Amino acid sequence: MRARRLLNLHRKDDEEAVRSVELQLAEAQLPDDSFEHSVLKTAGVLNLLADLRPFNSEALVERASSHLLSILNDQPGYERAKELTPGSLRTPCDLCGFFGPYEDRGHPDVTAHGAREMNFYREFEPLLGPKSIVRGTRRSSLDRVGPPSCYSWGLIPLCYSIEALCRSGYAEDEGLKPAINAMLGAQRESGGWCRNLGGHPNCTVHALRALAAHRELRHSVYAEKALRLMRRTQQASAQWWSGSNVFAAIQAVAQCDTPVAREIVRSAILSLAPRQRKDGTWGDPCRVERVAAVLYAAWFHG
Repeated sequence: MRARRLLNLHRKDDEEAVRSVELQLAEAQLPDDSFEHSVLKTAGVLNLLADLRPFNSEALVERASSHLLSILNDQPGYERAKELTPGSLRTPCDLCGFFGPYEDRGHPDVTAHGAREMNFYREFEPLLGPKSIVRGTRRSSLDRVGPPSCYSWGLIPLCYSIEALCRSGYAEDEGLKPAINAMLGAQRESGGWCRNLGGHPNCTVHALRALAAHRELRHSVYAEKALRLMRRTQQASAQWWSGSNVFAAIQAVAQCDTPVAREIVRSAILSLAPRQRKDGTWGDPCRVERVAAVLYAAWFHG
């Protein structure tokens, strides 16, 4: 149903189903206006509502948005970020104190919390989240658990919060500006984002979605630099673009209506066409979401 709404493919019973989802979410919202005391689930609900477009969700959206803004305001680097300029965060793993510090990622409580958050991300954004359930406890001394580095240095919760708030109508809110400053401050010279100083498409796609959700930033030099990194990667690394990453990437890129974005989408769709199965999909997992991403990209840039 979410995929249909995203693509403007409505069925007669969709309005009733959307209303049912809206009522369930209203009942699940906690007294602090969050969903399960989770940043990523609260942002995920806001993005879900932005796609479903229910008629009576204003109060729910306002409460959840206020909660996210308060979380951002409480971050240790919030005041420092008010004065940040784009590209000024030149120390690895520095996001100005938003959702960090990276050094604590191995602490059992931090690992367990990060695993829980990433599983919410996987629930609401299956193309972007982990491919399997993230475990928060080790099974052996050699076991690797917990969230990926994109989460651990704060990029995923920061970008997803910005995206959700922009899509909910808070792009120009003064309380969001320090978070945007921190995100832009961490953009690397390559045009991408990463916990190191090089920039990588895996990290960049999260920031690109946040930029695309902002009606001014999607046309900015920062978005253009990120798109050019994605295009260079597309030309130089067929392996990255031929895997499961391509679906999340084209969905993010498609929201930016620029010549580079159109080049990326056109090239990606041409490479995907021979891989389409007889049933019209590109296989599991995320069968519906993959189809929706391709159709969404083709719809905007076809």
